[in-house]
Amino acid sequence: MPNNARWSRRHLLKAGAIASVPLATGIGGCSIFSKPTAGSKAAALQAKIGGTVVVKSDAAYEAWRKAMIWQLAKADRKPDMIVQATSTADVQEAVRYAAKNGMKATTRCGGHSMAACFLRDTGMLIDIGHLDGVEVDKATKTAKVGPGVFSRGLSERLLEDGLAFPGAHCGTVPISGYLLGGGVGLNANEWTHGLSVFGVKGIDIVTPDGEMRHASETENPDLFWAARGGGPGLFGVVTQFHLQCFDAPGVIWGDTYVLPYTALSAVTDFMRDTVPTLDRSVEVLYAVAAIPDKSKDLPAEERFQIFLDVNAFAKDEAEGRRKVAAITNHPVTSLAVDAIRDRAGSYDRYYSDNEAGFPQAHWMGDSIWVDDPTEAMRIIGEALPDCPAPRAAPLVLYTGEQDQPDAAASRYAPYYIACYFEWDEEADEAPSRAFSRELFKKLKPIARGSYINEMDQEGRPEDVPDCYSPEAWARLAQLRKQWDPTGVFHDFYGQA
Repeated sequence: MPNNARWSRRHLLKAGAIASVPLATGIGGCSIFSKPTAGSKAAALQAKIGGTVVVKSDAAYEAWRKAMIWQLAKADRKPDMIVQATSTADVQEAVRYAAKNGMKATTRCGGHSMAACFLRDTGMLIDIGHLDGVEVDKATKTAKVGPGVFSRGLSERLLEDGLAFPGAHCGTVPISGYLLGGGVGLNANEWTHGLSVFGVKGIDIVTPDGEMRHASETENPDLFWAARGGGPGLFGVVTQFHLQCFDAPGVIWGDTYVLPYTALSAVTDFMRDTVPTLDRSVEVLYAVAAIPDKSKDLPAEERFQIFLDVNAFAKDEAEGRRKVAAITNHPVTSLAVDAIRDRAGSYDRYYSDNEAGFPQAHWMGDSIWVDDPTEAMRIIGEALPDCPAPRAAPLVLYTGEQDQPDAAASRYAPYYIACYFEWDEEADEAPSRAFSRELFKKLKPIARGSYINEMDQEGRPEDVPDCYSPEAWARLAQLRKQWDPTGVFHDFYGQA
């Protein structure tokens, strides 16, 4: 197998790991695809690119459209055209076509946005998942990485040179949208000021005029500022990330504790009072999850459990044990009804364990940042027993107190709280979404905004600006006017 197949979306698709639609529909050269009508503008674009152009009139359009979304909940929005790029030149031609023909463009890579914010009812969707090259410079601890590279694959490639980068917690998430929206990543508290995007030292971006530009702190610094957090509102297509990498840990040492739901307040107090005193390289999160096959008629304490997960990024076992000692000996862990202790883990094990919690199903999610998780978890704890989603999982992650660089990524607090809702039956979707909207209305007054990558942009588009500071939101709008005066790229979802 060629190296790039190990860390790109192509191998995963071909292996059938993402199989909600016919696999061929996610890969260029699909046998059921017919070329755009001869003489049409779409046919002219197809002739200029090595990738694939799909329009609404094509019989395979709907399969392609659904393939753009990672999960089974398929947003009912239909762009006029889907362009699957296989090179940066393809991206440039697609952007030029959109500009010339008055089509607004959006970009997708892995389709992991639970809001499917990249899918719009008009214009062009540019799929850049095939841009999956990786070049590593071990001496400078840097890497040039294409947007289609999976987080798990990036870790595997960097480990070959003893390096690491704070990729997404779910290994099947490509780095593109994840980094552009900020990136709540592995060990980011130690490595990158709490958000992975601050490990991005430069980008190569196709701007609305179809030109390729490099942006960094010294070259096109305003574009660089926007790309570090601008996410789905970015006015361009990033085709390569220049990353600062770090020495890989010798071991990811940790424990997982299963606690009764009655310990929710105690675990939250532990997160508030003890976790901030630990070494920055110790990542602690907890999630509340329903116990399988338990009736909804049972009391909450019999239906839910708490999973407290601890991972220390250490050079060896001895350092790992030292870093987690305060947790191992803490009274809250003595409440555990089950535990996996002294886990000598690796990136492979971490990703394998984490991905098991995100199977192919119907998903939605939302999030907030808070300075103190106490009140937020009280509100969530009271609401959770009435949640209509068969599987709901609130999660609390300590991301640390940080002094962050100036960037579009400007909403942040020490605690990240997300709620994920999963269902199988179509009838569960509407009530699950309604429950989430009502819950986050209650949480909004105590939140310091939300994380754009895991925010219900469709359910509460009026709160999208709260994912940014007022100053950053205004500057993004100003830069959009400067760089995209004719509006080639769609704005944030739900924003005029």
